[in-house]
Amino acid sequence: MMRPSLTAILLHLTILASHAIYLDIHVPLSYDDDCLMTQTLRANELLRSYSSSQNSDSEQVDLFSKHTPHITLFLADFDLELHGGNYVENDRSLAQLNVTKVNSFLETISTKINLTQVVQGMDCTLSLQSLMEHNDDSNNSKKFYTVNGSFTMLNVKNTPCLKALSNAVVVPLESFVKRPVIVPSWVASLKEPERSAAIYRSRKYGSPNVFEGFTPHLTVGFDPSTKGADTAWREDAMEQWNEGFTLLMRNDGCRSSVKGVAVARNGIGGTVLANSRMRYWNVVKHDPFHAG
Repeated sequence: MMRPSLTAILLHLTILASHAIYLDIHVPLSYDDDCLMTQTLRANELLRSYSSSQNSDSEQVDLFSKHTPHITLFLADFDLELHGGNYVENDRSLAQLNVTKVNSFLETISTKINLTQVVQGMDCTLSLQSLMEHNDDSNNSKKFYTVNGSFTMLNVKNTPCLKALSNAVVVPLESFVKRPVIVPSWVASLKEPERSAAIYRSRKYGSPNVFEGFTPHLTVGFDPSTKGADTAWREDAMEQWNEGFTLLMRNDGCRSSVKGVAVARNGIGGTVLANSRMRYWNVVKHDPFHAG
């Protein structure tokens, strides 16, 4: 299968773009008989079904066609627009994205970050982590998801492997971040000293969710219309998912592994747009879960 040219990808992204160029450097989940992928899709399927039953169809995440299941390592607004009249291949339809800047961005990852070496010798297993409720150690108290305002996420275990990958991409790409950086509004709700630290990371690196703020997760739902008690149906959907997942964990467990890192366009609610991938790097040469 022939891979589309960078110019073709940039045209696709330009059609989707606003003035901000948010790119997501992430670990994509594998579609190859992967338990974690199956459970991620199941959670999104339940949220979409419950949303339809509310006669609202307000669930915006569609991991089956519009969005790609992923774990974000670094998401920021990058300065990759064209300035002035130098259009890509003299095509004004591509005026928003600068192919030279994008190539430089991607080559920085390729040449300045040896992702395989970054995680060499590390256990790069991917799994979900429960939030213990009521200080009860029984499986019944395990909650593997979070509903936070408009967002619904699966809680990914923050391993040394994921931390190392995230840390490795931030500093080399810092120079591409658009400035001045707009600090996300939710940072204001944090308590000190977390708020000041998040503001510093935002202004320095372009995102509050890096280094000490890195919290890996899988976004399975986003409903911008959610307000207060409106989250009840989302909790119901996720509790149904959680019961099944907890049973699975008791019997067989559910895990995957990091196979590579990709760059793609960010969509609504922290999603990654399907078919917007710009480059992919293999990370782990030997996959313990799919080895021959």
